[in-house]
Amino acid sequence: MNLLLFQTPSGEFYPIVPRAAEDQPEYPADAGWLELWKARIRRGYLRLAERFNHEELTCAHLRHAQYLAVRHSARQPSEAVEKKFRQFLNMRYSKHGRWFWIDAVLAFFGIFLMFLPGPNVFFFYPAIRSLGHYHARNGARNALALQNFSFQPEPLIDEVQEKLHDLDGTAGAVEQLEKCYGFEDLKKLLTQLGKHES
Repeated sequence: MNLLLFQTPSGEFYPIVPRAAEDQPEYPADAGWLELWKARIRRGYLRLAERFNHEELTCAHLRHAQYLAVRHSARQPSEAVEKKFRQFLNMRYSKHGRWFWIDAVLAFFGIFLMFLPGPNVFFFYPAIRSLGHYHARNGARNALALQNFSFQPEPLIDEVQEKLHDLDGTAGAVEQLEKCYGFEDLKKLLTQLGKHES
């Protein structure tokens, strides 16, 4: 999996990976109540995922990675970037592990409010958030455990990073990054990063 490593103005990493399509879960009509609840939580996760924090979604997609080719700014040595990126992954692993348990406990207590009329947001929303943190935690853990991990400087990243406020002015570099590394929605993701710049 290719990963492009940009940075926010505060120096935080803003990794971008190709977004894998997630299949909607399907269960037969005679599935038990537990399978149906799992399917509803998964469908809710897929419906709300784009509203989640960018780094959470990125970490969640890393759970599918079998290798990681990290392209970063040519202004920094690969060794320093690798050290900082591994720290980033370790911090995200801890953060999402903590929030997984917090939301799981909230979902558990939400079960007792199921008998109230109306939608059961006290259970389903924390359960969906718990699933999101679970995927992000697993993605960070998977990335840290990968043996096939490489870091290479990419001058196009510097070119785009300098012009985040005017992505149309650097459309050629964005298109080259998309072609070289297999991205389809890079401009959309960079537009979100550009909002951090303002």
